[in-house]
Amino acid sequence: MPWRLEYDSAAAKELAKLDRGVQKKIKAYLAQVCGLADPTARGHGLTGPWAGFHRYRVGQLRIIVSIEHGVLTILVIKIDRRDSAYE
Repeated sequence: MPWRLEYDSAAAKELAKLDRGVQKKIKAYLAQVCGLADPTARGHGLTGPWAGFHRYRVGQLRIIVSIEHGVLTILVIKIDRRDSAYE
């Protein structure tokens, strides 16, 4: 069963600000992740203040997500450059 993808309102605004080509790359990558049986197979789990979240890398951008196993949902929390994604 595929995972459902949702965007936090702030993440949706961040995505809308990006170049259309970059938006397509991010959406295509997240569509691939949603098709996996286990979305944690890609990317990395985060530690410290971001413990419990997962991150994916698309070029120089980081996509921070919350993976909700009970409802098969991937919630995109933040999309930002590497140098400011974890602030």
